[in-house]
Amino acid sequence: MRIKYFSFIIIFISLLIGQSEATGILKGRVLDADNQLPLVGANITLKSTDIGSVSDEEGYFNINSIPMGDYTVTFSYMGYKTQNKADIWVRPNGYEFLNIELESHVIQINDILVQESYFERSMIKEYQVVSFNSDELRRYPGTGQEISRIINTLPSVASVGENRQDMMVRGGGPTENGFIIDNIPIPNVSHFQQADGRSNGPVGLINSDMIENLDFFSNGFSSKYGNKLSSFGDITYRSGNRDNIQGEGFVGVGGLGFLIEGPLSDRSTYIASYRMSYLDIIADAINASGGMPSYGDFQAKLEFKSDIYNTFSILIVNGGSLYDRDIDGAIDVGESDYGKLKNNQNTVGANYKHIWGNRAYTNTSISTSIKKSDAHFLNIRSGESVFNVIEDQDVKNLRQVTHLKLMPMTKIEFGFDAGVNETSYDYYRKLTNNESPANKIEFDKVVNTTNYAAFLTLKQNLFSRLIFSAGLRLDYNNYEKINLWSPRINLDYEIYKGKTNFIINAGLYNQNPPPIYIANETSNDLKSVSAYQHSLSLEHMVTPSTKLSFSAYQKKYTNSPILPGATLHNDPTFLFDELRMYNGIISSGSAISDGLEILIQKKKAENFYGLVGGSIFNSTFTDYNGIKRNRNHNYRYIFNIVGGYRPNTDWEISIRWSYFGGRPYTPINLNASLLADEQILHLEDFNEFRTPDYHSLFIHYEKRYNLKHSNLVLFFEVWNTYNRENIETYFYSRVNNNIGKIVYFSTIPVMGFGIEF
Repeated sequence: MRIKYFSFIIIFISLLIGQSEATGILKGRVLDADNQLPLVGANITLKSTDIGSVSDEEGYFNINSIPMGDYTVTFSYMGYKTQNKADIWVRPNGYEFLNIELESHVIQINDILVQESYFERSMIKEYQVVSFNSDELRRYPGTGQEISRIINTLPSVASVGENRQDMMVRGGGPTENGFIIDNIPIPNVSHFQQADGRSNGPVGLINSDMIENLDFFSNGFSSKYGNKLSSFGDITYRSGNRDNIQGEGFVGVGGLGFLIEGPLSDRSTYIASYRMSYLDIIADAINASGGMPSYGDFQAKLEFKSDIYNTFSILIVNGGSLYDRDIDGAIDVGESDYGKLKNNQNTVGANYKHIWGNRAYTNTSISTSIKKSDAHFLNIRSGESVFNVIEDQDVKNLRQVTHLKLMPMTKIEFGFDAGVNETSYDYYRKLTNNESPANKIEFDKVVNTTNYAAFLTLKQNLFSRLIFSAGLRLDYNNYEKINLWSPRINLDYEIYKGKTNFIINAGLYNQNPPPIYIANETSNDLKSVSAYQHSLSLEHMVTPSTKLSFSAYQKKYTNSPILPGATLHNDPTFLFDELRMYNGIISSGSAISDGLEILIQKKKAENFYGLVGGSIFNSTFTDYNGIKRNRNHNYRYIFNIVGGYRPNTDWEISIRWSYFGGRPYTPINLNASLLADEQILHLEDFNEFRTPDYHSLFIHYEKRYNLKHSNLVLFFEVWNTYNRENIETYFYSRVNNNIGKIVYFSTIPVMGFGIEF
């Protein structure tokens, strides 16, 4: 391939140039977590060395001439909890900028031991959270640095395989998860978004090289996050280099691009990236279902600090994607339709952070998100249009969150959300051969919805062992015109010397009905979907760098969109799993999900790291006949092993092995399908059959070269190493008059590189 050829040229030239001196620098800033003011004189030390520094009057620190390597960096300050940051890569021609927030610690008379840990127990993030830094995101095997596939390795998250970006958290659907970046809501984090809410491609919108930190909440989340039922991802984009211009070029599994950053002035910085695909070149090699996907995206962050009290930032996240299936591609995979799905999405927002003295700070953001989607598919025999959707969406958001420290042991968090959503739909679906005219769906409508929310969370540290959090959220929208209350509570009790914690939480979560359902006038009086979740968890520090977690949970859904009854073509699916369009949808569906999860996390304090996670769960719903059915992604069990070994700074090898149960599906009535010339299901057995279990091995190897004026990271990956045929689902092929199957990726060797300069 051209990419491999180019990679070898780069390596050859690099070796001719020679290597640089093996020292680097480490920079960063240390802040008070409660008020965001700088901590002057904080101690920064590189563990197991005599290298260190202290922060200056604005909290900044700078350590020069550090021997190249991976370090654990310790941050300490009198009266504050010590924090360890593992796996910090110090290298020439580049540096890590560490933003560190230390939380105050009131020392009790009976406090005898402070347990060293690489995991935070904090009143700031009072709910259980799994966090990933930039280096952890970069090196995850078999993920292509895509945040959704990285999150899919957690026991609470079910994957649909490597073909798509969807996440199903604790038995939920792909539309139940929310994301914000720097306090700005991001409606969608995937390319190739379909009209039914699912993704249709392996590439995400978010460039993980821009990420400083990702906090993922799946075991309940704070009242400041709303309008989602299952999870929230809180992403922080890093600021640009404040001293020098720095850049990076990269080629990866699905695309190539560059990143550049640097100072605009003494108090302002920028960072920007652009990526584009070459997926259309390798579509056949990766079983891309007869389609030729392509994408491009641009992301940027500008930041200006007028003084230590005021920070203003601008965020841009722009992406476009095209999924193109021609007639030949459709015939190759047995599909009866061909066409294009085109998406363009753009979020532009600004955030203003103001520090109110030494007890409070506020983040206020305003943003607009625009999405344009055009799907047009035709029948390969007749050339008639069978499905056509044009969607134009314009969402404007205003959001404010204030953090206030009332007393050393008491904190509150409060604020509001306001959003205006204007979406226009031009929707057409052709009736199938034997379908009733009553099922005809064709409309051209504009939907205007307005949402307001206010939230408050009280956090109290009692007796130095118990962190108590109680939150309340109030949502109102102009469609239902009712108040939606969401109470939430979380108790985190330290059982033994900072090593063992017992956590209990419960909460109510609400999510608005999808605008596309509101647009169909045959679906009246739709309600927001509610989910009540409660859980019990136990966390134990096996070592300072190894944490064991165990959770038991239950989640109950009410007011879910569902069909009122069955017809020949309307299966009793749970519509929040897949936003199919039907006439007469009502809000009377119910569902329940319960399960057990175990997670072992090993931070890279030594030369290895890893994650082992598994879950046993059951996710069902009650259909219009009162029959309990499997939800679409009720895999029953999930197991993931992720591990890596890095003996030195020159090379690293890592693996991921994933296993999950078969996906529920409804068997196809082949004889009836042949007679009707379209797919007919055995609806009496809806989601009663299962595909074969999924399992796959991913291997990642990388080699690092430190050159005179740049750094080169070369990596090689193998996806689905032993070429397991994993089946996603089955379908009736009108082209071949048989039952076909959609499979996940076959074995894929992937080579790429990144050049840092």
